[in-house]
Amino acid sequence: MATGRLGLRAREISHLNTTWFDWDRKLIQIPQHEPCSCGYCRRQAAQEASHCDDLTEAEAVGARWHPKTVSSARAIPFDLSLRLELCIERFVNRYDSFPHSRSTINRRVKEAAECADLRGRVYPHCLRATAASYHAYQGVAPVPLQALMRWSDLATTQKYIRISGTATADALRQAHHR
Repeated sequence: MATGRLGLRAREISHLNTTWFDWDRKLIQIPQHEPCSCGYCRRQAAQEASHCDDLTEAEAVGARWHPKTVSSARAIPFDLSLRLELCIERFVNRYDSFPHSRSTINRRVKEAAECADLRGRVYPHCLRATAASYHAYQGVAPVPLQALMRWSDLATTQKYIRISGTATADALRQAHHR
């Protein structure tokens, strides 16, 4: 649900915590920065500190976590369906943060795809593409879809809209049903 409907990246899921949820507005707020000392962030910080003489490892850890790009900080609505909202509520009732690593996310997606007897390679990022396709098929316009997925190039968004055929179908229906 997090990747296939909300379009979250695996790194975002692995750092997801309850402070990101705005219950009044039913949004997940992906921050620009979140202090983190998980194994991945510690390894990244150590590597960064080893390449920069002016940076200590502790300072580098303090600068972790951040999304893929600065523009990846965003608000994602989670009240798109009752099922999605219930999944979010169950998560928050059970956990303060996502208790697993990105490799666990990858493994669980792979296991779920195998159980569903899906052909081809299924991984979190392709489920992110599934979310984009889903929203395009639902008729989400290019600019809001780009804002949700946080793509830097509108051409990426237009690819999903074009593949869905929804924009063309809607335009034709509107023209013929005046």
